[in-house]
Amino acid sequence: MKIGIVTYVKCDNYGAELQAYAMQYIFRKLGYDAELVNLEKREKDLTSSASAIIPAIINRFKVYGWKAPFKILKLVGDVIERKKASKLYAEEERNKHKLFTDFFENNIAHSEKFYTLESVYTDDMPYNVFVAGSDQIWNYMHTDNLDVYFLMFANRFNAKKISYAASISVPDIPSRLHADYKKYLENLDSVAVRELRGKELVEKYSNKTAEVVLDPTLLVTKEEWKCNVANEIRKGEKYVLIYTLSGSFYIRDLAKSIAQRISPNCKVINIKPNFKKENPNDGIEHLYNVGPKEWVGLLMNAAYIVTDSFHGTAFSINFNIPFTTLVNPTSNMNSRVMSILTITGLQNRIIYDDDSHLEPQSLDVDFSPVNKIIENWRTKSVDYIHKALSC
Repeated sequence: MKIGIVTYVKCDNYGAELQAYAMQYIFRKLGYDAELVNLEKREKDLTSSASAIIPAIINRFKVYGWKAPFKILKLVGDVIERKKASKLYAEEERNKHKLFTDFFENNIAHSEKFYTLESVYTDDMPYNVFVAGSDQIWNYMHTDNLDVYFLMFANRFNAKKISYAASISVPDIPSRLHADYKKYLENLDSVAVRELRGKELVEKYSNKTAEVVLDPTLLVTKEEWKCNVANEIRKGEKYVLIYTLSGSFYIRDLAKSIAQRISPNCKVINIKPNFKKENPNDGIEHLYNVGPKEWVGLLMNAAYIVTDSFHGTAFSINFNIPFTTLVNPTSNMNSRVMSILTITGLQNRIIYDDDSHLEPQSLDVDFSPVNKIIENWRTKSVDYIHKALSC
């Protein structure tokens, strides 16, 4: 049995790259001959996608009422500024991209052959089992090639087709795609998703049943991340770490306030997602050229983490680092982080980014019951892998 794993790779996103690493690591640790398919990642610009823009506008009016136009203008200005910075700092962005491609080449078992989203339908492939997952590969907002990530191309090989922790991410599927999702889901032999809402959607729009399993990064223990991946570049320093994908306007003030509550000498470090200009006097140390290994090391050694990211939350839980998850009430993709916090009973770590400027009542987190829950879910998740591959 040779297994080809189909997921997002080399897309300069820490969560995506590290879940890809975790997928091949866990399958190989379990004794399977598995590798990632070296597959093209074709970027979809959500800033010009109606399926992303229209819900974002509607949700802002629902949450902010008469303030919504100001929020929308601020968001548009931020997008324009990021795009300008991307052109201005193109060389720096290429250098950062190399950190991700180097990690992929040196740390992730993958096919020697590179496949495009079209060539998977024509080229020979050495696999008799395909696994779809993890990450948001089933989110229609992220790709126009859902068929590939649902493994439709694998039908010509008469191969077994399963998913592991695949994420739909959005709260529902538009009616124009119901037939496609039904066809794609019912073509799979076994289905496992990452979110509780994902299970509901699978069973609502197809005749398949779905299991909920852990994101693969949570199947890799803290010690394994430490020994095999982490570059602990700031070990021994006391800092609150910011990891934001949304560009929240409040998250930095929140992190600075938490740092003061921890210690007068506690730093604030921000892992920048882009080269947007920063205020040099804002009291925050901004890091940009951070690769996946350094990202893991920074999270592992933080005194506290403030994040609005699913994987920022997942790694905080896995590493037992106290954290706050800032949730954007206007986002259509909250099911990811809400699911893992519900599973682990950590809903009290949520603060809604709705201009209320709330702070966590307590900075302490009792991870003892959480670790027991994670261990039980690890067993359940590994049992699914063995069962799905043996059927």
